[in-house]
Amino acid sequence: MEHAPALYGYAFSRLRDHHLAQDLVQDALLAAWKAQATYQGEAPLLTWLTGILRHKIIDHHRSKARRPEVSLDEESHDSVGVEGIFNEHGDWTINPNHGTTSLCQSPAIAAQNSDLRKWIAFCMEKLPPRLHLLFTAREVDDCSVAEAAKIAGITEGSAAVMLTRARQALRLCLQESLNR
Repeated sequence: MEHAPALYGYAFSRLRDHHLAQDLVQDALLAAWKAQATYQGEAPLLTWLTGILRHKIIDHHRSKARRPEVSLDEESHDSVGVEGIFNEHGDWTINPNHGTTSLCQSPAIAAQNSDLRKWIAFCMEKLPPRLHLLFTAREVDDCSVAEAAKIAGITEGSAAVMLTRARQALRLCLQESLNR
């Protein structure tokens, strides 16, 4: 139980649903308790528990993809406001690198930059649910595009386009946020 808060944080950051995160953490802890004889201690306990939780989250997304929810405004959730980024010739209307100098720091320095982490989390929360799920699966959980697409319940081709949109939306949000 000492690892429950860390597991909850992991689940909530991927699901953005308090109750669902709690349920999946409980499912993961129950599964770990049932499989405790298989834990050999080669990895830290939190790592083992996080692996179980990760699989529970993926299973949840897969089962949800098999039973899609119908939403009246689903179209609006999949579109990202990226109009005006390109002109009629396909050239950038803004400098895509403007305001990203802090992102070019060494990984160690960037990891210590709590303001940057705060803005990244803020911008990721602004993504529509499906884009957030897809982007988190691909970039945070390091799934392949095909696996992330399967988790999000979309085709691999759509996933590539949606990941590009998510990156553009995050870039714009970060530029606006870092220039305040």
